[in-house]
Amino acid sequence: MFDVDPDKPNIPALARILSGMGLLLLVGCVSGLMLAFSGYAWVNEIYAMAGSVAAFLLALLFFGQAKILELMAVIAARTKSRFAIEGAVEKLKAGAVTAPPASSTSWAGPTVRPPQDRVIHVPDDQARQSGFKVK
Repeated sequence: MFDVDPDKPNIPALARILSGMGLLLLVGCVSGLMLAFSGYAWVNEIYAMAGSVAAFLLALLFFGQAKILELMAVIAARTKSRFAIEGAVEKLKAGAVTAPPASSTSWAGPTVRPPQDRVIHVPDDQARQSGFKVK
C-alpha cells in the first residue's frame, strides 16, 4: 500500500493501522464472496454477498483515510521545511547586509547580494502607443 521513500517522512501509526484493517477487510470480502457462491446449505447467499460488498466498501474507506493521513504528514513536513528554509534565507540576507565583514580565519557562509533593480529601455514611440506619457 505504502511506498518506502527516503524523501517522505515516516508514515503515521494510524495510517498503518487503517491500512492493515483495510487489508483484513479485503480478505473478508473475498471469503464472503467465496461463501456466497459455495452452495452450502448453511450459507445465506444474500447476507454473504451483502457482507462482502460492505467489507469492500469499508476497505476502500480505510485505504482512502490511510492515504490521506500519509499525504497530510508529507504536506506538513514540506510546509515546515519551506518555512525553515525561508527563515534561514531571511537571516542570511539580513546578516549579509548588516554584518561587518568576517575575518579571514572563519567561514561565514555564502554572501548574499541584495537584488538589483532592472532597467528596461522602451523606445518612445512604443511607450506612446501603449498609453504611457514620455517625459
